[in-house]
Amino acid sequence: MNYTFDPHTSVHSVFVAEDYFPAIIEYSSEELNNLFLEFNYKDTDMFELSVHPKTHILKRFSLTLCNHYEIKSEGINVPNIEDGTMTITGPNSTECEEFIASVYTNGLSIILSSTPVALFRRSGHLVFAFSDNNELVGIHLIGLTESEVSHIKNELTTA
Repeated sequence: MNYTFDPHTSVHSVFVAEDYFPAIIEYSSEELNNLFLEFNYKDTDMFELSVHPKTHILKRFSLTLCNHYEIKSEGINVPNIEDGTMTITGPNSTECEEFIASVYTNGLSIILSSTPVALFRRSGHLVFAFSDNNELVGIHLIGLTESEVSHIKNELTTA
């Protein structure tokens, strides 16, 4: 997978509360036959990143299936970093080493690997955690409201 970050172009994202999906972060609702990049853990957990078919700019994050999660009573803690546009190219499907979601009072964290984090990149409500060789090892949803977190909890527990 190849990730490119442009800190010179700011982005705007919104949380979308949709039935059957614990979490959706949308950058653009424009439909252009987007490309979908799946991140899977066995047959139990999955999220998708949707990118523009030509530019590969991130358009949407969807947590579609999540069976390995925990509820935390504290807020998510990620570094304060600059915001920018994320461009992603790579295979349609990636099998993750692990998939552990933690629901915080103000966000969601998904750990995909036990590899240490070397770099964070923020794109709107999403913070990407990368290893020193630019592999995605985690993804965090930040700045969520109490009602958005309630939606996540409700969809996870009723799935």
